[in-house]
Amino acid sequence: MRKCKLKKVDTVDDSNLKRSRLVEFTVKYEIKNNGNDIELHEIDANELATSLLGISNLLEEANSVLDVGSKLSIKVRGSFKPGSFIVDIASFYSTNIIQTVFNSGYEIGVIASVVGIVGFVHSAGNGIVNTLIWFCRLTKGKKILTKKPVGNDTSEVYVEGCNSPIIVNNLVLNLYEDKRSRQELEKTVSPLNNEKILDITFIVDGKEQEKILREERDYFSYISNETIEESEDISSFYITQANFDGKNIGWRFSFGDSSISQNKSSDFPVKILDEKFLKNVSTKKEIISNDGTAIIKARYKRTTHISEKLVTNWEILEVLGTVDSPKKYVKLELDDFN
Repeated sequence: MRKCKLKKVDTVDDSNLKRSRLVEFTVKYEIKNNGNDIELHEIDANELATSLLGISNLLEEANSVLDVGSKLSIKVRGSFKPGSFIVDIASFYSTNIIQTVFNSGYEIGVIASVVGIVGFVHSAGNGIVNTLIWFCRLTKGKKILTKKPVGNDTSEVYVEGCNSPIIVNNLVLNLYEDKRSRQELEKTVSPLNNEKILDITFIVDGKEQEKILREERDYFSYISNETIEESEDISSFYITQANFDGKNIGWRFSFGDSSISQNKSSDFPVKILDEKFLKNVSTKKEIISNDGTAIIKARYKRTTHISEKLVTNWEILEVLGTVDSPKKYVKLELDDFN
């Protein structure tokens, strides 16, 4: 096992700043035996360094997002115990901030709040998600679709691929939506990409607080969904796939000619938001073909964003008309030459 231990640091005096009471916890990297009689307590130096740096940066970023006026100092040094590391953490307050913190009800040991919000130590929830680690586990790292406040300190959110709402602490939500916090959490669990590393466990006073398993590592990956282009326009498309049940998904369009559309070499998925059109399709008031010969004229919205790669989403805002026989247009063109 690889252990890095975050050591409790005693209070020190400072002329302008005061240090808060700190929390001690241990990070344990569980390493697979590989079938040997003697377990080799080995981990790649770069993997370990990345993880430790991720822990340090994540705590600093969380402290910044919490914004209670403290300055966090984190230092890592070696231990006499093989495979262990001592991390000294200090949180400093100015005198006027100390009074503000007391009045707001925060614990003066802000590091306890920071470590708790991140999830390195246990935090009771009562049906509310109170740690970043648990929120990532529940959302599986997916994009937040909607959010609304349901109290002074909590919000109700819906995420991609989940029909049930999640009630989450607003501080946790702030961290989840903070790009750097997510990136540093990803670095923290990065040793789990090594198949020899089974889990990363966080321990306080010998009691397990949180354990992240190797099979959960993808939940903590951060993929940017930054929108880089968004536009609306009117154009005509070929329908290469229709949803005759009147649902807004399951449709595919193409800009190509009908022969290309039938081969579906250039079509793309679209989401139709025109409820009147969808109802007409489901009730057979709108008769369209499903063979790449129907033409639809529509007002659309095109959004391009960065995910694992460039992704373009098409939404049909309003259907302006349909034609089911493009051959008549070809006939008109031929007649012009007669």
